Amino acid sequence: MTDARDAVAAGRDLMHELLVGYGADRPHDFGRMFNGEGAKVDGSFFAFVGRTGRLIVKLPADEVRRLIGVDGAERVTMGKRTMREWVGLPQQDDERATRESWRAALLAAYEFVKRS
Repeated sequence: MTDARDAVAAGRDLMHELLVGYGADRPHDFGRMFNGEGAKVDGSFFAFVGRTGRLIVKLPADEVRRLIGVDGAERVTMGKRTMREWVGLPQQDDERATRESWRAALLAAYEFVKRS
């Protein structure tokens, strides 16, 4: 269980670090989402770290379908429902690859939710 907690803590730290880089250009805040904290824009969630430490982001359904299987990306299921517009991105063995994929996913999710 410690490994899962470590993965979640590392994921949250990385998400926060990447979002800090947005500065005033992309204002966002955080709120309670499930058992953790999610990133929001204009009151709507666009990202959070799941209980296994993967980054979960909201993207257009077509983009979610395209990403499935790339670098371990998976559909997100909450309860019995598979979410069309949410995809989970795992932490990879290569920290640089994780940073790059998470940075791109966070930006795309931010822009998608901001437009919605």
